[in-house]
Amino acid sequence: MMLRRSLVQLLLNANRNSCPRYGVSCETHVRGIGTTPMAKGAFNIQDEEDFTDRVLKSSTPVVVDFHAQWCGPCKLLAPRLESIIGGKGDKVHLAKVDIDEVSDLALEYDVSAVPSVLAIKDGKVVDKFVGLQEESRIEAFVNRLIGE
Repeated sequence: MMLRRSLVQLLLNANRNSCPRYGVSCETHVRGIGTTPMAKGAFNIQDEEDFTDRVLKSSTPVVVDFHAQWCGPCKLLAPRLESIIGGKGDKVHLAKVDIDEVSDLALEYDVSAVPSVLAIKDGKVVDKFVGLQEESRIEAFVNRLIGE
């Protein structure tokens, strides 16, 4: 456990130059002991306060992906969401919520299955889907959110 914690800390320190919290546009997040780059405008939610600040108070519409590491369909949906939302520029952001790490949010938003995806605009849920979706349906979902 100590070795894993050391490796994760090493990776976090190594990625400081690519983290928006340190002034650069490309965010990198840690999963296990590896790093995975995320699309511009995508971020991981750390806790309820982070969700309030980055999602509910956002002036930009946000797609919220409730997922779990153990969920196969979640792993297939994530790159589709990132690709479509990444193609929209600054019109929409993607917030990722791991239900095992931030379970209170999942309960608050009645997430009973993963993946569950919410569209939030002006602090309110305006649309939702559950389960793996085809790219055309995800594109239509995002377009409705941003008014395209």
